[in-house]
Amino acid sequence: MKKLGVVVALAGALMGCSDPEPNVEIETFNRVNELFGVKYVEVKVKAIQDQVTVEDIIVNKGNCKIENLNGFTRKPIIPKQLKFGESVSVAFTAPCEATQVDVVTSDGSWTVSY
Repeated sequence: MKKLGVVVALAGALMGCSDPEPNVEIETFNRVNELFGVKYVEVKVKAIQDQVTVEDIIVNKGNCKIENLNGFTRKPIIPKQLKFGESVSVAFTAPCEATQVDVVTSDGSWTVSY
């Protein structure tokens, strides 16, 4: 009986340690620059909670460099505050093909591997 109590207590403790649900959806697109024939990555992050700040996006553990300046305003694209349903897209310098994407938000970070 004592063993059953320990097992139940341990199971309850493990259930309380689950990771929070992601507050964003992450889409990754491996693209090819038509002019130069070089592979690059585009990452789209969409908020699925009311207020989310995308603080950083890291591709292949930092081995792909982010193109974080808006082409028109020359201001950084991220960090970016998003409302539910809004998204932000950024490209990563060629040559690059996504194997792992890490997204850091105001509520935590999430990793997608391919």
